[in-house]
This record gives sequence, structure tokens and C-alpha cells, in this order.
Amino acid sequence: MRDRERRTGGEREGTKRPQLSLFVDESGSTGLDLGDIASLFLPARLTQARVLAGLTKREVADRVGVSAQAVGQWEAGLSTPRPENLADLARSLRVDAPFFASGRPHKRLDTADAHFRSLRSMRASDRARALATVEQVWELTCAMENYVQLPQPNLPEVAPGSSPADAARLVRSHWDQQRGPFRHFIATAESNGVVVVHADLDYIERVDAFSAVVAGRPIIVTTQRRSRNVFDHRFSSAHELGHLLLHSDEDPDEAALTALVHTREQEADAFAAELLTPAAELRSLLPERMDLAALDRLSREWGVEVKSLVRRMSELRVVSDATVRRAYVKLASTKDLRPTEAVHAYAGERPQMLTEAVRVAESVGHGRVALAHQLRWPARRIDDLLGEGDPRPALSLAPEPDTTRSSSTGP
Repeated sequence: MRDRERRTGGEREGTKRPQLSLFVDESGSTGLDLGDIASLFLPARLTQARVLAGLTKREVADRVGVSAQAVGQWEAGLSTPRPENLADLARSLRVDAPFFASGRPHKRLDTADAHFRSLRSMRASDRARALATVEQVWELTCAMENYVQLPQPNLPEVAPGSSPADAARLVRSHWDQQRGPFRHFIATAESNGVVVVHADLDYIERVDAFSAVVAGRPIIVTTQRRSRNVFDHRFSSAHELGHLLLHSDEDPDEAALTALVHTREQEADAFAAELLTPAAELRSLLPERMDLAALDRLSREWGVEVKSLVRRMSELRVVSDATVRRAYVKLASTKDLRPTEAVHAYAGERPQMLTEAVRVAESVGHGRVALAHQLRWPARRIDDLLGEGDPRPALSLAPEPDTTRSSSTGP
């Protein structure tokens, strides 16, 4: 992980922590006009806003009234938008114009910096949006660190070439979880400095989770669309932690990355399985034959799905491959053995670090609105990233009954 920290420009001991209020006064006003913003224009901010809006350069160009080449040059830093262009960009991308100005911490990520669950089924646009989301989670974390002391990252150094099982055992030892199930896995990860976000991201499809280390801070994002089940959420988070520890020093090109996907996914799954259900303990607890009712009870004790325990029985050679196949078929048709217990019902599995940091900041006078002004985001963006959704009540409009027809008139 040290190599990755060097590449991402992690903070060095004794350096000043980033300040987000370089051009934001106490009222939340930037005090900048469009000319000032043009002189402070940060190309990466335009790319981030465009990607999160789900627009191509051509689509942005059409909305602003310029060529796609001009937008490309702005994002590449080869030229700067004129003040009137900035106003049009802000309207088109639904951000405030000061969003495009420099002065706030920012880390540009690319595909090699992050890990994606279900990478092969992801569209390039979803992957780009996921990267931009991790960037903003890191920015929010930086903002919080101006007001609240967050737990520092506490992950062990995993030697290159270590097996997933060895890495998982190292984590359990490092976090003083010598035996038994993690009672609260997400709370444990967060107390060791891992930022976990269970975000409300309707704009990202076909992905369970993604992760990255940004400036030394490990970040895991799981999506509510694909991880509503607390068991899935725990396993996906452990899977992503495996990526961060096992694959943090690899920086392959795009072609090599595609070829590595299957191997990396298998390794991350093996890490998660050993982390959550260590073989040395589980072997003596598993039934000697395929007993799904017994596995259901065991799954609730260890916080994993029944199918994960079936897979462990296969890996530990407790039962035959044919028996495992029959168990999967039965699981698929037995709803009672596929519980969908919501993440929000389990406080220790609900990400709390950033949510609590926002609450503490609010208690000392730095509310969400002021925080959003500093980040130059809409306030609801913070709620989206924290998985809190839109707090406003929904308005339901029912059509008035049609009184123009006689009751005897047909449809």
C-alpha cells in the first residue's frame, strides 16, 4: 500500500491538513465572479461533473454551444472556458459555477487506482461514475477532517505474493479478532480507519461495490441497488478490503487489467471467506452432510449467506461437488434460506463514520449547508453519498375524478 500512497500523493507526517475554505467565507459565499473562476479553473472538476451527470463531451458541447473539441481541450487543460461558457456549463451540469474553481483538495483517479465488483459486466460510463464517486467520498472525508478527528487507517502490510487466506488471517490478528465471527464487521473496519459508504447511487448500474486507496485513506463504496441484504453488504465490503490489501501495488495497463479480472475476483472472494469464516474454526462447526437448516443457523451466527457456507463446504472438501450443486439448486428455489435482511436494521453494519462526523460537525456549528458550500455541492449530494437519500417528503398527486361522464357511460 505504500507504493499506492506515493502514487496518490498521500500526506506526509508533519504536513498541514488540507483546508477546504480557501475561497469560501463564513456565509458560504465564494466572493468570486465568473472571471475569477475562469482564472482558477480546474479541468478535473469539469470532467468530474460531466461524468457524474452521465454526459459525453459531445452532449455537453451541444448544451453549451461549443464544439466537442473545445470541451476536450478544457478537460485536458489546453484552454480555459470563457466566463459565459462557465455559466452555461454550470447550468448544464447542475452545479454552481464555483465548483469548477481550484482551491479544494482533489485527487484524480483512473481505472488502475480502483477495484470494481462485477467489473466485466460494468459499462465504461458506470466505471467512470464510480471513480468520480470515490473522488467525492474522499473530498467529503477531507472536509470532515477539518472539524473531526477521524480514525487513522490501520491496515497491516501484506507481503507481495501472500495468499488471500494468509492476508485474511493477518487482518484478523492485526484487528485483534483472534477467534469467532465479527460481531460488527463494518464498525470494526471503520474503527480501523476504513471509510465505508453504503451510498444511494441510482446512476450506477451492474455493480455491487468498488474501492480505492486515495492519499492513504482506504475507501469502500457499496451500492444500495445491489447490496440491500446485510449479508451481501458484509461480504462485498470484505471482498473490497481484500482488493485493497492484495492488489494495491499492481498497476497494469487496461489490457492486462482485463485479463486479471477473474483471478483478482477469485482472490478477493477467498480473502472475504477466510476473513469472515476462518477455515480453522469453521471446519469443526460445519455439518458432516449437507444440512441446509443447520447451515441457516450457522449463517446467522457468522453473518454470511447460506450459499457462502455451502461454498466453504466445497472448498474444505466436506462434501462432494455433486452435493454442492444440488444444494445450490435447492437454495435457488427455497426463499426461506435466502433471507433479505436490510442493512439499516443492523447498527454495527450500517456505515457510521462519515454520518457521525457530519453530526459532530453540526454540533459545533458547521452544518451540512455550510459543508456543502465549502465543497461547492448541492446539500443533497452529501445525503446521497451517506446513503440517506432525499429527506424531503414525497408529494403524491392523484387525478381528480372525471365528473364529465355519466355514471352509466362505459370506459
